[in-house]
Amino acid sequence: MAPLADPPKSHLSGVPVLILSGLSDPIVPASSAKELARSLSAAGARVAHETAPAGHGLTQADVMRAKEYYTEEFMRSGGQHQ
Repeated sequence: MAPLADPPKSHLSGVPVLILSGLSDPIVPASSAKELARSLSAAGARVAHETAPAGHGLTQADVMRAKEYYTEEFMRSGGQHQ
């Protein structure tokens, strides 16, 4: 999940990011997802990292959770894009 060994510095102050990881993902190990969350947090993003009993594929539950998360974030910001 971290395609660059030394990614460029990013400024993501306050940007909401949802990471959904499958506990049985054969492609992206849990450690990589955790490292991505850590890197994004270090860049200032507000990261929510959640795991599910799934593999690598995107499920309908993932889509619904993302919709829920970003709707909550949009409402939290007073309905304004950042």
